[in-house]
Amino acid sequence: MGISVSAIISCSREEKSKKEEFLFSIDDRTYDLPTVLFEYNRLKAVSDVFDSQDSNKKRQVRQGFLMRYIQEELLYQEAKRRGIKVDDNMVDREVEEMKDGHTELTFNTYLSSMMLTENTLREQIRRRFAIESLINSLVANRKFSEDELREYYDSHSDEFKKPPMCRMKQIVVRTREEIQNILNQMKKGTEFEELARTFSVSPEGKHGGDMGFLPIDSVDEYFMGACKRLKKGEVSDIIESQEGYRLYKLIEFKPAKEPSFEDAKNDIVIRLTDEVREKETKTLLRGLMAEHKITINDQVLERLE
Repeated sequence: MGISVSAIISCSREEKSKKEEFLFSIDDRTYDLPTVLFEYNRLKAVSDVFDSQDSNKKRQVRQGFLMRYIQEELLYQEAKRRGIKVDDNMVDREVEEMKDGHTELTFNTYLSSMMLTENTLREQIRRRFAIESLINSLVANRKFSEDELREYYDSHSDEFKKPPMCRMKQIVVRTREEIQNILNQMKKGTEFEELARTFSVSPEGKHGGDMGFLPIDSVDEYFMGACKRLKKGEVSDIIESQEGYRLYKLIEFKPAKEPSFEDAKNDIVIRLTDEVREKETKTLLRGLMAEHKITINDQVLERLE
């Protein structure tokens, strides 16, 4: 969250020699290694740094992770101090969504791999919702004047420009023979959409090949080229690509657009609210870091692998 950590106190050699098992403490409350393992394992699952042999990078990642965890814990304790309650139904729904697609055995195996029980999982979810509620409360009554909104719009006008959009349908097959057969059937009157549902190996094939509206430059040069060349309802020539052989059909093209101030107003409110939320969160954290004595046990931190 970008907060300086001058309030952190690392353990001295004398403290380490006591072989204390806590990972960190906030005032007189200590937290052990298993407390953070769920969040740490989630980080490891998406970070490439743990595949590296660079021990310094791994150490920096561990330290950064622990600092974020401590900051979140400070926010969680502050949320509880302010009497913020989390609806049990919200926690139940989140757990049920996580269970979706699992048998009881596979779900419990997943929990075990994260060193969790269902009860500790629920506590992690409750913690996240409480922090979100606390942060949202920091901006709950913040209103923006028309002048503030207009000033943001004028100074960020380029960001509100909408790129050219293209709604395309496509058919993708593996061989030239297949794509040629599809073209032959189209000449005989078979609809593009029916052929897409029957032959296309691309995921949107079951929807008649409809890719929906996409920015003209969001797929690849073949898509962009077809968007620029085709007329509404027209089908492209055969396109050979790495994925196979394609045909495109242009459904609709929307040119670039610069929304008016009124059109952009809701988006501006969201952006300004996010900016205020981030600023207020940093201010709150600076205060919490100053109020509490925080100690990190470097020796135990090194055990995070």
